[in-house]
Amino acid sequence: MWRAARLPALGLTALAVTAIASAPALGSAQGGVGAHLTASYLEPLPTKLVAKTSKASRAASLSPQQCAGELTRRKLGVTRWKGFALGVATPVRVTGDISGVRFVTPGRKSPYGILDCRLALELSELSQVLLQHDVVEVRVDNMYRPRAHLPGKRKSSQHAHGLAIDMTRFKLKDNSELIIERDFHGAIGEPVCGAEARARPELPGEAGKLRDLICEVARAQLFHHILTPNHDTAHRDHFHLDIARGARTQLIE
Repeated sequence: MWRAARLPALGLTALAVTAIASAPALGSAQGGVGAHLTASYLEPLPTKLVAKTSKASRAASLSPQQCAGELTRRKLGVTRWKGFALGVATPVRVTGDISGVRFVTPGRKSPYGILDCRLALELSELSQVLLQHDVVEVRVDNMYRPRAHLPGKRKSSQHAHGLAIDMTRFKLKDNSELIIERDFHGAIGEPVCGAEARARPELPGEAGKLRDLICEVARAQLFHHILTPNHDTAHRDHFHLDIARGARTQLIE
């Protein structure tokens, strides 16, 4: 549903009404996914401040013993990794579905499929949002990269601790896919969520679905840092999500 405040800024009062009426046809032309008409990504995000009680902060603050206990309680499809994983407090690997969603990760011979126990717990929370958007499978490019650093800095990336995930595509219940590099239609520096984000009908249905999904993840404060193709060219083909002990703000761009 278009918000009245957006229409004067775009000069699209009549055009927006026409676009809403024709949106299903556009969705069918884009591979049958269909366009959401509510455009929930245009709704404002909560404050950037992240409370200590947020799911992201609570997970990031867990000790290895606390995390292992919670992992057992939730019965997630992950197994403790007994190999070498420098920098990862409690390394695990995905061996089954996580709260109803299948995460397809790099194979057992690749270090990129290792993740910290705390990230596994947040993937369990993420699954609840994914299922609401009909996502049943996620393709993961990497999680653990032992030598990963922040661009242009000496500080380690959360990938170096197995606390970050790069997701490239989502498979839906109807077997269709949302592929970030193909479907996001981003622009570097452009807001991802909120009233200033690029609105329909400029974006095809798949792009709106991806934005609705990632903005809902941001509203739930499941992660501290969320990077999309709007961040830079290095993220043109994936969503980066991470948690960080002691983080007090959330970034999405």
